[in-house]
Amino acid sequence: MLISALRTVIIYVVLIAVFRITGKRQLGELQPIELVVTLLLSDLAVLPLQESGMPLLSGLVPIAVLVALELLLSAWMMKSNGFSRLISGNPVVVIHEGKLQQKALRQLRLTVEDLTEALRQQGVFDWQEIEYAIAETNGKISVFTVADKSEEKRKASVPLINDGSFITWGLEFCGITKQEVLTFLKKKKCPLRAVLLLTADKQRRYSLTKKEEHL
Repeated sequence: MLISALRTVIIYVVLIAVFRITGKRQLGELQPIELVVTLLLSDLAVLPLQESGMPLLSGLVPIAVLVALELLLSAWMMKSNGFSRLISGNPVVVIHEGKLQQKALRQLRLTVEDLTEALRQQGVFDWQEIEYAIAETNGKISVFTVADKSEEKRKASVPLINDGSFITWGLEFCGITKQEVLTFLKKKKCPLRAVLLLTADKQRRYSLTKKEEHL
């Protein structure tokens, strides 16, 4: 009995350390790769708890390997936007200026009922109030609403460049070409590799954030 209790405490401490190291977010905010790791960790942690005859080290080694893979892939995703998009996908616009994007819903296998429920949870009951809604890579719906229909609609900014790489969906959403962006950067005397984040709205109002080493 004492040994089982001790094994439980060790596994408990190890899992806390693992989640601290990997920087896990809330379940609803996990990216696909993070969700897979979380589910696998829960299964691996159960084995040494249920099998008292199983050496504790045999249960901890797979957990350590999984954590190492998670850290390696996370580092790779931070270095490569292409790899990050391959693993996590891209945000998808599901409502644009109050109009439902049915093709996007089919692509996401998202029903109208699912979308309506997600909007209600954010206090939005009228699609006509929505400038745009985006299905994020973590499965959540981000909504930008128009504050007052009697006023000129506000314009929200979307990312065009992230860490030196173009964001295709952002360019398409704003109707801005890569050449236009490069021309803007040239005026700012800022090379593409020096851009940490560049956002813009449909009125081509840009907001540029340079990497610290290029400031």
